[in-house]
Amino acid sequence: MTVLHVLIPLLGVAFTAFHAAFARWLLNGIPFAPKRAPASYETPNVTVLVAARDEAGNLPSLIPALLAQSYPVDRTQIVLVDDRSSDATSELARELGQGRVEVIRVDELPSGMGPKKHALLRGLGVARGEIVVQLDADNVPDPDWLSCMIQRFQPRTGAVCGLVLHGPPGTGVAKWFHGIWAVEALGWSAVQAAAIGAGKPISANGGNLAYRRKAFDDVGGFVRHQNVVSGDDDFLIQSIADSGRWEVICPDAPSTVLRTAGPASWRQVWEQRKRWGSKCIRYDLDRVLLLSAIYLSYAYVLFVGIYGLWAKWALPWVGIVLVAFVVEAWLLVHRLAVRTGSRGLLRWFPLAAVVQIPLVLAAVWAGTWGRFRWKDQATKAVRP
Repeated sequence: MTVLHVLIPLLGVAFTAFHAAFARWLLNGIPFAPKRAPASYETPNVTVLVAARDEAGNLPSLIPALLAQSYPVDRTQIVLVDDRSSDATSELARELGQGRVEVIRVDELPSGMGPKKHALLRGLGVARGEIVVQLDADNVPDPDWLSCMIQRFQPRTGAVCGLVLHGPPGTGVAKWFHGIWAVEALGWSAVQAAAIGAGKPISANGGNLAYRRKAFDDVGGFVRHQNVVSGDDDFLIQSIADSGRWEVICPDAPSTVLRTAGPASWRQVWEQRKRWGSKCIRYDLDRVLLLSAIYLSYAYVLFVGIYGLWAKWALPWVGIVLVAFVVEAWLLVHRLAVRTGSRGLLRWFPLAAVVQIPLVLAAVWAGTWGRFRWKDQATKAVRP
């Protein structure tokens, strides 16, 4: 009997137990009935903040949607930060904004600052709202989106983390390709919602995020991680929740969910996943340990699966861990798909499950230790 004959079964049992416990924790964080907004609510001054770089193609859809929001106009400030665009983002934003969109142009990126964090801080410098609501330029909100997000704020609510799912496939994008990443978006969103519901946020999506300015200032904003290129959203909501002074919630009412086009090529997927993976090692210790256990379980399935091609006795242990992972993912994805009217995407779940393990293993490693592209820039995880 070799060391592997002991180690592979031992790790197989450990990872199976881990995924079972993790699934139970997450599922407890997604309630069966959505939290309803109160019948009446305050209408504080709100700043809608968009950080945009070379987004002239998306502004004709975004800005009219922002101007058409049902939230009181006299309590809404719209700020668009043009982050060193090479196209007509600034000019088009002013033209389409009809005098209601304040445009700030960023021409230089200081050393030691992540580009998006810097752009957001420039916008926050002119923000007058008690609540700041961020979205990306490629998301088109429902007319009641802003009102529904603000309705979720209670006195102790520091942040409201909306979901971002994928809309219909873009022109020329194969249905199966779109389906894989649309299911993956459901999965990430389910983990986001569940971890927030369980009281220990892991991630958020900066393309649909609202927070009290007081909560932002209380936790020091982006200061602790300002040089990390990605993660402005994750680090912020983790800090707000961990402070103990504020709660973080994740609504799933249809009007609070935003839709994005999703990636159109494997290259876009690869660069985006590297960027997402680059920040994880910089979370606090308990979150790093949790994500490391997930990462190691993926590595176990891949490498022991390859080893099992020669040592058939190892394959059942790979199967056990893989089943635990797939069942966990299915329960989360299915629950959110039902609640967001996305059941049709579930037919792509098997393809997404096959791609997920090798992609996560490669992208997290490459993003943490190598380079990735953000927009048109090649960068590392941390800016000196």
